[in-house]
Amino acid sequence: MIDWIDAIVPCHHRAEVVGGKIERTTSAGDVEWKKGLFRSVVGSFETGVQLKTAWRSDTGECTHLHVSGNLAKFFQGHNLWGSDDPGALVFEFMQWLVAYDVETSVLGLVPHAEDVQAWITGEYRFTRIDYTETFHLDTEADVLAYLRAAEHTAHLAHRGRGQLCEGSTLYFGKHSRRWALKLYAKGPEIRRNAESQPAILRLPSAQQWAAKSLRCELVLRSMELKRRGLDRPRAWFVLQENGVQFDPSHLIREILGDMTMTTTLELSPDVLATLKPALRMAYLTWHAGADLRTIHSKTAFYRYRAQLLPYGIDIATVQPRDLSHRSIASVLVARPAEVPDWANGTPLFFEPRRPAVTPALVRNCQLLWDRHAA
Repeated sequence: MIDWIDAIVPCHHRAEVVGGKIERTTSAGDVEWKKGLFRSVVGSFETGVQLKTAWRSDTGECTHLHVSGNLAKFFQGHNLWGSDDPGALVFEFMQWLVAYDVETSVLGLVPHAEDVQAWITGEYRFTRIDYTETFHLDTEADVLAYLRAAEHTAHLAHRGRGQLCEGSTLYFGKHSRRWALKLYAKGPEIRRNAESQPAILRLPSAQQWAAKSLRCELVLRSMELKRRGLDRPRAWFVLQENGVQFDPSHLIREILGDMTMTTTLELSPDVLATLKPALRMAYLTWHAGADLRTIHSKTAFYRYRAQLLPYGIDIATVQPRDLSHRSIASVLVARPAEVPDWANGTPLFFEPRRPAVTPALVRNCQLLWDRHAA
């Protein structure tokens, strides 16, 4: 599901949309820079989406909005599952926003015909997308055990070892400017933020679904979206050259495919006897719990790592404390979680429509224009 969207969406408005400003001044009182803060709009489930003016034209006209938030959660009240189509989610939100401004007049929206056309065709820009996949284990205890084991045994290409925070979230590349991956237990996260997800507070079946969920969340920032050609909404739903529709689940599967796991904890004496002395010493030092990055040069470290990987030993990890863990990678591939049948067709699963002009949208846009002209 699409768990977070940052987008620069064309939508003309009469005055700057801002939730306040911060500025920096010199000792003489001259303003060095100003920054507008987001303004929140709240939907039926008390979930807010953040807005502020993003762009102005040369004449000072406000032309674009920066939209930031979890749109699936905005429409269905939780983020256990949801839509994979960010363009459709943004279109539904912009329809909601126009109707909201017809009722409240607080934003001063005056969407032009070309704005609406851009919402439909996907001619605007994403600056961040968080895409998630959920995998089911047998129990919440299993999920937490896997995370503890992965902290010591998992190594992700270009990101290294993970960093476990709060005992239930494992980060890879947390502060990267391009992309980051995190694995976390959904059950504890739901309980920590129960008040922000009212739709599932009184649903034991939903909480049970969450308890055994291992969530993989891929954060794609602006540079990575552009590199992959995914910075425009149309790229998420148009048919590609081979006639196959874009499947965002491949994004996570591709990165997980680059994750190596320490699947063997100890070499047999027969295998150990075949190793060259230097490689044998490197293995024995790693097996004793040392971090070989701090002992060997970069060249030697990667040479030893390449020679030991065929035996299931990855010295880029540290020797795990829990020797009873199973292979995490096989579980992630084998048990993707589906939206439960009982949620389909209910408000618990919001399925956005393909972007298209609707009579309600045309009527509301005209009302805003008439109000502006008056």
